[in-house]
Amino acid sequence: MNYRQLRERMNKKDLPEGYMPSVKDAEWFLNYWKELPSYSNQERALDKLFMVLCPKNDNIEDILIKCSSLNDFYSTNIFDIHTVAQHILSLNIDERLERGDKSLVDEIKRVKVNGKDHFFYSFATKYCSHHQPEEYAIYDSYVEQVLISMNKREPFSNFKRDDLTDYGTYMSVIRSFQQKFGLMQYTIKQLDQYLWQLGKWYFNNYGLIYKYYNREDENPYPADDVRNKFWHGEMMFVTTYQNVGGWKQDGKAWLKKANDDIRKLAARLTLEQFGVVVYISELFSKWCPYDDLSWLVEY
Repeated sequence: MNYRQLRERMNKKDLPEGYMPSVKDAEWFLNYWKELPSYSNQERALDKLFMVLCPKNDNIEDILIKCSSLNDFYSTNIFDIHTVAQHILSLNIDERLERGDKSLVDEIKRVKVNGKDHFFYSFATKYCSHHQPEEYAIYDSYVEQVLISMNKREPFSNFKRDDLTDYGTYMSVIRSFQQKFGLMQYTIKQLDQYLWQLGKWYFNNYGLIYKYYNREDENPYPADDVRNKFWHGEMMFVTTYQNVGGWKQDGKAWLKKANDDIRKLAARLTLEQFGVVVYISELFSKWCPYDDLSWLVEY
């Protein structure tokens, strides 16, 4: 499968042909989560807030802090934090949270703002999950895409996309996925981390970043094949936790002095992907001088 075909497959919101969830891939993503500071530090900060500093939901100040933090860290697009916090306070949720009442999510998600009903489903699952991470799985569009894609390929539950907006159904589907693919050793929180990262890898908004590296243990390309360099460069980009946004900005600066061939290359990539190319060029610069960029055009 060439890169254009792979991009087309991604545009159809499907996982790559032949992909199967596995303990090995789950372990890769879980280890990646632990080692990436922007993920692990944020998670620890929220754990401290929800479980140590503000574990209860019986005063507006604590609820406001938690709602604001979730909205900022997760970009949940809550446009009226105070109204949402008041809504949560009115539900008197602590006892129901303690026993893992799944119907609570469907009550929290529905908020009336200026006389109109709004549905903050993903936010509601996050709010419950950060109080009780082993009782409530987080709903996210990336996870939804993974579940739908895998269910078409290897059916594990009878559901349609809209069914996943019912939280009881969503939890049942998560459990069925876990059992179907032999992932029972993982907690709900670990499944969240695996499925979200898997979905982000393939379904992110700017298309597949990595053309050659796909979490393999060894470089699949011969040493004299230029793809060997590209695979190694992408692998290093991922496993050294490079900042995509920073290299994206470097890519913009690069284009100001780039030759026509490099500009043509950039034109068929996203800015994020071109940032990865700039990183690869920097990585190999000691062996491939800056004035010889011809090999990069084959990316």
